[in-house]
Amino acid sequence: MSPVDWLLNPSGLTPHGFCLSWAPGLVALHAGSDAAIGLAYFSIPLAIAAFVKQRPDIRYGWVAYLFVAFILACGATHLMSIFTLWVPAYGVEGLIKLATAILSIATAAILWPLTPKLLAVPSAANLERLNAELAATVAAQGRTAALLRESEALVRSSNVELERRVEERTAQLRTANIQLTEALAERAHAEQALAQSEEAFRASFEAAAVGKAQSDPMTGRIIRSNRAFAHMLGYEPEEIVGRSGWEFTWPEDREAEVAEYERVVNEEIPAYVREKRYVRRGGEPFWGRVSASIVRDAQTREPVLTVAVIEDIDETYKAQGALRAATRELELLVEELTATVSQRDLLLREVYHRVKNNLQIVDSLLVMQARKLTDPQAKQALQGLRGRIYALGLVHSQLMGSKDLKTFDITPFLQELSSHIVESVASKDIKLTVRAIPMDVGLDFAIPLGLLVTELVTNSLKHAFPTGAGVIEVSLDRTEGGDVLLAVADDGVGHDGSEAPAPGGRTTLGVTIIEGLAAQLKGTIMVRRDNGTRTEIRVAAPVLS
Repeated sequence: MSPVDWLLNPSGLTPHGFCLSWAPGLVALHAGSDAAIGLAYFSIPLAIAAFVKQRPDIRYGWVAYLFVAFILACGATHLMSIFTLWVPAYGVEGLIKLATAILSIATAAILWPLTPKLLAVPSAANLERLNAELAATVAAQGRTAALLRESEALVRSSNVELERRVEERTAQLRTANIQLTEALAERAHAEQALAQSEEAFRASFEAAAVGKAQSDPMTGRIIRSNRAFAHMLGYEPEEIVGRSGWEFTWPEDREAEVAEYERVVNEEIPAYVREKRYVRRGGEPFWGRVSASIVRDAQTREPVLTVAVIEDIDETYKAQGALRAATRELELLVEELTATVSQRDLLLREVYHRVKNNLQIVDSLLVMQARKLTDPQAKQALQGLRGRIYALGLVHSQLMGSKDLKTFDITPFLQELSSHIVESVASKDIKLTVRAIPMDVGLDFAIPLGLLVTELVTNSLKHAFPTGAGVIEVSLDRTEGGDVLLAVADDGVGHDGSEAPAPGGRTTLGVTIIEGLAAQLKGTIMVRRDNGTRTEIRVAAPVLS
C-alpha cells in the first residue's frame, strides 16, 4: 500500500458518514458541531497570541505559545472529523491526533513545574496597591517641599514684585502712547490712500469707454452707472439709478435672462456672461455683451454687490447677421452650382454612352460589310478598322465609368484593349503580357495611345508569328526624365510595319497611322530587331487640366 493510500484511504475503509447511514440530519449535526468547535479553537489561540504579543512585559509569556499550538491542534482534529465524514483519511487524522497528543503532553509537562513560579509573580492588584502607596508618599513629600519653597520665595520677592510692577506699568504706558501715535498716523495715511483710491476708481468708472454699472444683487436695483452705459440706453446716469436693471432688458428675453442670473446668485456658475438685447429709451432694441459677477461676504458668502461691464455690440451683431445671410446665399449658390455640375456630369455620361453605342453600330455595319466581301485584303482592312473603332469605344467606356468624367487609369484600359485584339485572332496561340504603371489620363492622351497599341499589337499578330504561336509584351513606364515610354515587343520573325518603305514604294496605312499618332503626342519612335521586334515610343507625360 502506498503512503498516500495509507493516509487517505487505508485498506479501503469507509468514511464516518457511512456509519451514520448518510442520514442528512446526523451528518449535518456532526459536521456543524465540529465546525463550530474547530472555528472556536482557531479563534482562541489567535486571541492569546495577540495578547501576549502586545504585552511583552509578561513573564513566562512563551508558555502561552504552547497553549496556542495545543489548541490549534485540537481545532484541527475537529475539522478533520468533518473531512472523514466523506473521505476515509484516517491516516491523516491519526497523525493530527498524534501531534495533538505530543503538544498536550509537552504543555502539561512544562505547566506543572512552572505553576509555583507563576504563583510567586505579584498579582496586578498587589502591584497597583504598591504603586498607589508609593505615589501618595512622593506626592506628600513634593507638597511639603513646594510649600517651603513658596514661603521662602514669597518673603524674598515681596519687595521686588512691587518695583517690577511699577516698571512694567510705566513701560506699558510708554508703549501704548507710541502705538497710539503710530495708529493715528497710519489711520490718517489710510484715509488719504482710501480717498485717492476712491477718486481714482470714480474717475475710471465714469471715464470708461464701455458701460459699467453696480446694482443690488437681490433686487436688481441700479446703485451706480457710468455715462457710457446710461447713454447706450438713452438716459443720463441719474435717471437710471434706483431703477431695476431688468427694465432695460428686452421684454421677450427677460424671463430667460433672469433665470440665467439666478444661477450666478446660487453659485451654480461663476459669472453672468451673455449677449442679449437691451431696450433703448425710444423702445428700439440693441445688442449688448454683458459680463457681471457678484461680490460676496468673505464669511457668510451672502451676495453684497453686483458689478457689470456692458459693451455695445449692436453694429457687430448686425454685421454678423448680414454675414450669416450672405453665407446662406452663398450656400444656396453652391447648391445650385452642385446641381448644375451633377446635371452636366449626367449629360456627359450620356454623351460618352451614345458615342460608344454609335461606334458599336459602326462596328456592326463593318461586320455586315465584311461578310459580303470576298477580297482577303479588303476583309483584313475592315478588321483593322474594327480594332481602331473598338479602341475609341473603349476610351469612352472608361471615361463613362470614371468619377470625374475627365480622367481614368490607363492600366486596366491597356489590359482590356490588348486582350481584345489578341482574342480576336482565335486561330493563333498567342501569350499576352501587359505591364503598365498606374497613370490617370484624359481623352486627348488616351485615344492616340490606344490607337498606337492597337496598330502595334495588330502588326505583331500579322507579321511576327507564321507558325501561329508566340509572345507579345505591352508595357508602359516612366523614364528618368519623366516622359512616358510605350513598348510593344514580340518574339516573332516578321516586321511591325514601322520601318521605312523601299525606294519608290508606298508607305503602308499602319505606318502612316503610327507616325501620325506619335507626332500628335510629340513623341519619338525607335524600333529594335533582336530575337523579335520591339517598338518603343517615347512621349511627354500627359498634363491634366
